[in-house]
This record gives sequence, structure tokens and C-alpha cells, in this order.
Amino acid sequence: MMRLRVPRGVIDAVRAHARRDLPDECCGLLVGADGRVHRAVETRNLRAGPTRYLVDPAAQFAAMREAGREGLQVIGAYHSHPGAPPLPSATDVREAYETGFFHLIVAPGAGGAPDEVRAWRVAQGRFEPVELCIEPA
Repeated sequence: MMRLRVPRGVIDAVRAHARRDLPDECCGLLVGADGRVHRAVETRNLRAGPTRYLVDPAAQFAAMREAGREGLQVIGAYHSHPGAPPLPSATDVREAYETGFFHLIVAPGAGGAPDEVRAWRVAQGRFEPVELCIEPA
């Protein structure tokens, strides 16, 4: 199984973004290299609502340029599933197109329950589970 290494601070930032955008889905980008995320970039959800998301293309291009200047790349994206488990939805599967792209899906916990985060990777038009390795900050 493939691994995605993510610093604890990045996971905390993604979880906080998901809670802040409730009841809507949040979205953002993952910048890194070689299966390791260095940082998350929050983006505006152009389809603001509880079941859809669309990363702002201008934010995506800006993140790609900045990452390139640092010798990194946009290696994935994240989004939330308010009220649903962190599993790829039918919409996620239908809209996934970039092979090798990582996805973090966070399910914000309700009533004080912890947020659950899972990692996935697009391979041949479908999502495959990825081992999420949370590293110290």
C-alpha cells in the first residue's frame, strides 16, 4: 500500500478548515514531493455547499507557481465530507481525473467527536486507499 506522509500541523490545519467551513465542504491543495506533504493551501470552494466542492483555478495556478519556485509541486487536494464518512463519494469518483493525485478527505466530528481523516490516491479513474502517516510537526 502506498503511503502519504503528512506533518501533524498540516492535518490540524485541514481539520480546522473543515470545521470552520461547516455546514459546507471545504477544499484546498497539498504541496509537497515524493509522497510527503509539506503544507496545505486553503482555497475557496466555488461550489459552496454541503456535498460539492470546486477548487478555485486561480488559487490552484498560484499554488503551482509558488510550489515550483520551492522545488515542490501540488501533489494532491483535500476536502471535507460534512455529515458523511471520509470515503470518496460518487461525485468524487466521477470528477477524479489526475492519476497519482493524492486526496485527503476529512469528516468533521459531530458533537465533539474527533475528526476522521483518510488518504486516497487516484489510479486509473478510481480511488485507492493510501496509508496516512502523520508525522510530528
